[in-house]
Amino acid sequence: MMDSRGKAVGRYLLRLVGGVSVIIGLLMAFSSLTEANLVGIVLSAVLIGGGVFALKRSGGPRRAGEPGSMARPASH
Repeated sequence: MMDSRGKAVGRYLLRLVGGVSVIIGLLMAFSSLTEANLVGIVLSAVLIGGGVFALKRSGGPRRAGEPGSMARPASH
């Protein structure tokens, strides 16, 4: 079992990998668009999707008073 420090390091590493893959995917998409390379566009979409998934899995900061990941509308 992992302690809280190990979990924190893992989350930061997952955020770093996710952020870098999104940035690289965006750059790859723009360069593939200029050359009209369909394979490059598809691969960049996969890379961006994987990066977004990694960022979601890292458990980013949540808002105060929010129990889940989605905000709920206030009932009147």
